[in-house]
Amino acid sequence: MSLDAIDSLPPEAILGVASAGMLALAHLPLFFGARRIVAAPRFFGAAPPVSAWLGWGARRSGLDARRRAQAQGLPFAVLEDGFIRSVGLGKTGAPPVSLVADDIGIYYDAARESRLERLIAEAAARPSPAAAAGLARWRGERLTKYNIGADRAPDALAGKIMLVDQVRGDASVAGAGADAASFERLVARALAAHNAARLAVLTHPDVRAGKARGYLSEIAARHGVMVIAQSLSPQAVLDAAAEVWTVSSGLGFEAILRGVPVTAFGLPFYAGWGLSSDMAEGPLAAAAHARRSARPCAEALFDAAFLRYARYADPVTQRPLDFFGAADRIVDWRARDQARGAAVTHAFGFSPWKRRAAKLFLGGAQAPVQFHRKASPARLRAVSAAPPARAAVWGMAEKPGFAEALQARGGTLIRVEDGFLRSVGLGSDLLAPGSLVLDDLGLYYDARQESRLERILATDLFEPELTARAAALRQRLVAQAVTKYNLAAAATDLRGAAGGRRVLLVVEQVPGDASLRYGGGDPADGPALLQAVRAENADAFVVYKEHPDLVAGNRRGRAAPAALARHADLVLSRGDMAGLFAQIDGMHVLSSLAGFEALLRGVPVTVWGRPFYAGWGLTLDRLSIARRTRRLTVDELVAGALIVYPLYGDPLTHVPCSVEDFLEALAQLRARGPASPAGGLAGQARRLRRWLGAAARMTRGG
Repeated sequence: MSLDAIDSLPPEAILGVASAGMLALAHLPLFFGARRIVAAPRFFGAAPPVSAWLGWGARRSGLDARRRAQAQGLPFAVLEDGFIRSVGLGKTGAPPVSLVADDIGIYYDAARESRLERLIAEAAARPSPAAAAGLARWRGERLTKYNIGADRAPDALAGKIMLVDQVRGDASVAGAGADAASFERLVARALAAHNAARLAVLTHPDVRAGKARGYLSEIAARHGVMVIAQSLSPQAVLDAAAEVWTVSSGLGFEAILRGVPVTAFGLPFYAGWGLSSDMAEGPLAAAAHARRSARPCAEALFDAAFLRYARYADPVTQRPLDFFGAADRIVDWRARDQARGAAVTHAFGFSPWKRRAAKLFLGGAQAPVQFHRKASPARLRAVSAAPPARAAVWGMAEKPGFAEALQARGGTLIRVEDGFLRSVGLGSDLLAPGSLVLDDLGLYYDARQESRLERILATDLFEPELTARAAALRQRLVAQAVTKYNLAAAATDLRGAAGGRRVLLVVEQVPGDASLRYGGGDPADGPALLQAVRAENADAFVVYKEHPDLVAGNRRGRAAPAALARHADLVLSRGDMAGLFAQIDGMHVLSSLAGFEALLRGVPVTVWGRPFYAGWGLTLDRLSIARRTRRLTVDELVAGALIVYPLYGDPLTHVPCSVEDFLEALAQLRARGPASPAGGLAGQARRLRRWLGAAARMTRGG
């Protein structure tokens, strides 16, 4: 068979896709042994030298893949989303953890046999050993295709017969031999058998999201049938349902797996096997029923669809999965998504290139984020007549009176900043962050008041399991030389240059940066700190590490080389911090995150300001912070700062993930080489405007 032929191809084989749009699915190769996948040219150019063709479903690309394969004598398969797809709709950008591949037909097209039909018959005769455990896991975790919606149905739905709507014109309707008249017939038969008060219409998620139109809402309105307008999890609907009536919806499949009676008015893949009441008539129905002569149980149906037909891959770790691994990913993703809440967040002062990342961290699969310009009382009043329940501000950038105006209206202020593990490349190069912190008390770099991070570090219990996880994370960060920006390492032999003297590293920060304004001390900037360190350590080999934003020209305030040379034995302008830690005897910082990174590697750190990691007994502090009386271990600090406090998202697929998953993604990005600044020409224009503005200010000052 074609699928066997594709799966047995050598690893270096190339697969062709008939539509370039399929390549937007970055982890598509993982579903096919990580083989390279290329797109056929749409208008000009020769077809690529491929060993098999892939297309999407019953649409043009699927037909084109079949045509190309048959013309060239090559194997082919058509793809569709699997039965546990994602957390969120594909139309909103949620990447799938599962796909199905079919070299015979496609499961929703009843006009011809599909591979799934054959697999259902096989599973009925020879069940898989893992089928019972898989179905139990699916039921126990309450998994569905999209895994969104409230998980408890309103009491008013208890005992209702659910009439399931579908997307108008969807291939699953036509493929089931149905049309708009089928939905009219469904409602008519339901009303003939039951009072309208016993019925309820369940709309499709795409219809509720405004992405498509359905069939049943208008019909239901004519007959006084309740329409479920709110977003409910299919599992919650099945908790309440007495029966499910459908044309060909996937909810019918899930109902069979839950033991809920199903009446089907079309020919979905799960009809005709003796598991549903089938109302479809005519030659198409007769032919399909004749093919579907096996009598599987619900467990065999699950076996065929989830364990034999579907393929699984992790969009975050970029690894193939089985059903159980995919369930783990969905459960984790869903929990992180639900933790975001469902309320609308109004976000103020977010640069356009940060907004996609902000949507991931501030919103969720069904929690919208609305972006606005600068945070000001006037802008807050203009948002809406009703006060926003939650407003997010980037950093400390709001206008005077904004926080007070929000509080007076009963809203909650969330401050947002980059996390401590950010990206591969500089934020000032317009590279979007893969980690953010959301703080409802203050911000970690503002030592004037308690932040959420400070409260975590001061009060959390840090159970042994969490500190063990933090220890493993710290060891991994050190082994993989991970830092905030993960730039190319500096190839510098500090020990050799020092000639036996103690090596002290002084870390520069951007003048005027918020972390200096709200968490700095005296000295006030990097050059002044360098001078102070030299005054106290006349015999040491003092290295001054310039800030990469200043070196790149993305920020103003770079010190003159001659001024630095008076106090530093060596000035480093390029390279990441990771290669320096093992070569130094101590580090001096004002409030730089480099001090935290040094602590993870056992480097003695002298702190001249009030950063979040000072005051806990781990650093030599030149200034006191009276609020911080607790004494922490390094791993407790790591647990609070890198596991509990920040949020992480995969930078490629924008899926919420753990810090460990994020490190996997960072490793992949680093292996690809330096990232290009985001924004294309827009990003270049922004940097040009920044440079011209700085030049103009210097000219006026001169």
